[in-house]
Amino acid sequence: MAATPPVPPPPSLKVAELSPLETATIPPTATATPSPLPSPTLTPTLARREFIESYEAKVAPTSFLPGRGPVLPGEFVYAGRRLDFYVGRGTFSADQVRDLAVKAEYALGYLQRRFDVELTERVSVGFYNPALAPTSDTRGIAYTYDRTNIRIFYRPNEDTYQALVILTHELAHALQAEAYGREAQAQADLVLLEGLATWISGEYWLSLYDAPSFQARARELYNAGYRGNLAVFANSANSMAAYEMWAGFVEYLARTYGWDKFNELYANGRGRAPGSANYRGIYGKSFQELYTEWYATLR
Repeated sequence: MAATPPVPPPPSLKVAELSPLETATIPPTATATPSPLPSPTLTPTLARREFIESYEAKVAPTSFLPGRGPVLPGEFVYAGRRLDFYVGRGTFSADQVRDLAVKAEYALGYLQRRFDVELTERVSVGFYNPALAPTSDTRGIAYTYDRTNIRIFYRPNEDTYQALVILTHELAHALQAEAYGREAQAQADLVLLEGLATWISGEYWLSLYDAPSFQARARELYNAGYRGNLAVFANSANSMAAYEMWAGFVEYLARTYGWDKFNELYANGRGRAPGSANYRGIYGKSFQELYTEWYATLR
């Protein structure tokens, strides 16, 4: 079981290239992240840029995991303290990936502190052209059913910072597998699976928007019309907005009822279907009652 993480106060040797067959099917325990929609607030605020890039003034992370992560297609370009990085054709350059690797190691330290869970095995990260992604809008996938590996899909001229944000979300899925176990994660309610990963990403994800918290971001989306059945957001054209609403809901459950109940809910999932977890058994209230109760705080 995961240690109880606090809720903050309001305020990736040349081998064969990936083949289409390798990416055509996502196993049940893989989690895919879509591309953020264009936004006038896509560039992080100066304050958050300073937060995210402040690793340059800090010492390297003290934790180190020996060995090597799973071998991925492409060229092996960097071995960090906990992460191994590969790069395929038609994506960022090897130098860009090495730069992202240093930032990702620092980001992982932040994610581990935020969720109070640490990796126990090395994770491999591969960067590839979006043509190799299983769907046209997939930007990241975390495969956690065995030894965790992550695939990030970007073109050479695209935003490396945005790719870093997506990578933090996928690393959060790796931390979930550590916290709750791979079998439990395979059965996690999609609202909790993606909402928690988005929440763990924290300031990295929020840096895409001018919002101080996931509650504040959810309020913006609620006022923009994201209301009604929280589970139905899985079918929304804006999947990122669904993830952000679910992160706000996760934050509300943890702040209102405590992490012990949330951990129990996540760890005893009954399948991927959004809203399918045993909310009534854990909280004494249905999924609908709980999100309606949360919505009242967004008005």
